[in-house]
Amino acid sequence: MMRRSVLPLLVAALIAVAAFSAAGADAAWTPIGNPRSLVIRQIGNFAVIVYSNADPRKPRPLALVDVVRGETQPAGSGVTDYRLVLNVRNTATGSTGLYQCVVRGKPGSRATTWELHGFVQYNKQAAV
Repeated sequence: MMRRSVLPLLVAALIAVAAFSAAGADAAWTPIGNPRSLVIRQIGNFAVIVYSNADPRKPRPLALVDVVRGETQPAGSGVTDYRLVLNVRNTATGSTGLYQCVVRGKPGSRATTWELHGFVQYNKQAAV
């Protein structure tokens, strides 16, 4: 008898998750008006630090120079996805390059709730 009462709840939960995921996937990216604002720079800096230290045996000597541009997309429950183009300097060589990152987080929340979802060299032709 217990299995029958749990099954409808499980199905309802799966439907809710699917609906939540579909709503976030269809949301449009909105350009960030001021990509050089303090909050956006902090998000860019977070991305560079996490990427630089992803492999503790071989840290990358990278530092954020500037946020070139960015877009946001709601991910649900007050969480936002940030897609940023970053100008990044290799502090060992002095060379700079453009990278695109995707960061998910909730403004005003703890740093431990933020996630880096991607960090790749920026290719203007391949960029979405």
